[in-house]
Amino acid sequence: MTPSHTRHWTDDRDSADDEEARSRLLDAAERCIVDRGDTQIRMTAVASDAGVARSTLYRYYASRDDLLLGLVLRRIDNAFNRWVHSLRRPRDAARSIRELVLKPVAAVSDDDPLNHALYANETSVLVPVLEAGTQSVVDVMAEHVSPLFKQWKADGQIYADLDLRETMQWMSATTSFLLTTDWRHRPVAAKRRFVDRYLIRALVP
Repeated sequence: MTPSHTRHWTDDRDSADDEEARSRLLDAAERCIVDRGDTQIRMTAVASDAGVARSTLYRYYASRDDLLLGLVLRRIDNAFNRWVHSLRRPRDAARSIRELVLKPVAAVSDDDPLNHALYANETSVLVPVLEAGTQSVVDVMAEHVSPLFKQWKADGQIYADLDLRETMQWMSATTSFLLTTDWRHRPVAAKRRFVDRYLIRALVP
């Protein structure tokens, strides 16, 4: 029997709705990245894996960068949903912010083959993609952290004049910094000290 991900969409009218279609294309992109071991994927290969014409892929994602950004945003959305709900002490702003910065760093070093492929080398095409999609990444993070952020403010856990989106930008930037060549493989304790010294002090009274 033909695997579902290789069945062709023979008619756009018969295809799934846009959300399902995008999900299917992102699933194909993930498989192609893992197969290659890096992000230098070809749109032709992704379309073939998804069982669609290239024109269908380009209808949803105009370029490889758009496709990679869509993939990263989906992973961030899913991950932040898990991480926020698994916070050990969500009312503790300092501890929670620290966890939400360090968990993405740790995730890159785990046994997930897609993470290994996404960060396979320092010249990854993912770097400019993330830079271009900074606002979209912040939007996804803010959606999940917003309720906690409001509670932290109400409790006096963080400075009253902090802006949610700016705070998410600082958290995202700190995570990105800790994933650079100089920091990625340093001990967890060193990364924690960095977060406490240069981020937590700026956010928590």
